[in-house]
Amino acid sequence: MSSIRAVLFDAGGTLIHVDGARVCAAAGTAWEERAFESAENRAVSAVQKWVRAHPRSTDAERLPLFLETLLGELGVSPELRAEAGRAVAAEHRRSNLWSRAYSDAAASLETLRARGYRLGVISNADGRVRRLLEETNLSGHLDVVVDSSEAGVEKPDPRIFRVATDALGLEPMQCVYVGDIYEIDVLGARAAGLDAILIGPGHAPEDVTRVANLTELVELLP
Repeated sequence: MSSIRAVLFDAGGTLIHVDGARVCAAAGTAWEERAFESAENRAVSAVQKWVRAHPRSTDAERLPLFLETLLGELGVSPELRAEAGRAVAAEHRRSNLWSRAYSDAAASLETLRARGYRLGVISNADGRVRRLLEETNLSGHLDVVVDSSEAGVEKPDPRIFRVATDALGLEPMQCVYVGDIYEIDVLGARAAGLDAILIGPGHAPEDVTRVANLTELVELLP
C-alpha cells in the first residue's frame, strides 16, 4: 500500500450508519442500542446475500429488503411489519436514516489526512450524501464526494469510481476504496483499477484485505 495516495470510502455502513433511535421511534418499538446493532448486522447480511443473487440490483431495490429484515429482527410482528415499514420508509424520505457517524470516523479521517492522503466518498445515494457528511462533521476532511444520483451511475459500475479518481487527478492504481459489501464495493473498485479493503464482517468468497473498523484501517495504512 506504499504507493497509495488517496483513500476513498463508501458512506453508509462505512463512515455513517443508521440512526437506530429514529428507526425504532418510527416503527413504534423500543430502542436498545445493542439489540439494534445486532438487527442491523443481520439486515445487512440479508442484503449482501440478495446482492449475490441479483448483482445488477439498485440501492432503491435493496432498501425494502433491508427494512423488512431489520424490523423482523427487532421483533416487530408480521402483521404489524408492513405498516411499520411504511412508517420507517416515510421517515427515511423525510430525513435520510443513515445519519450517524461511526464513533471513530472523524478521528480516522483526520489522521489519514495528516499522513498526506487525499480523501473522498463514493456513495450509492439519493442526492443527500453531501448534506449527511456535513451534518456529521465529516465533510471537512474530504476532497471529493461522488453521489450516484448526481453521477448517473451506481456502484459496482467502474465508471463511478473513475469520477472520483479523475476529480482527484490521480490514477486508479494510486487509490484504495473502503466499503462494506464485497460484490458492490470490492468488485466495483477492482474493476475500475483501484485496490480495495472490505470493512466489517461482510461475506467474501475469497481472501480479501479486511479491517474490522476505521481504527484498524488507520493502523493498516502507513
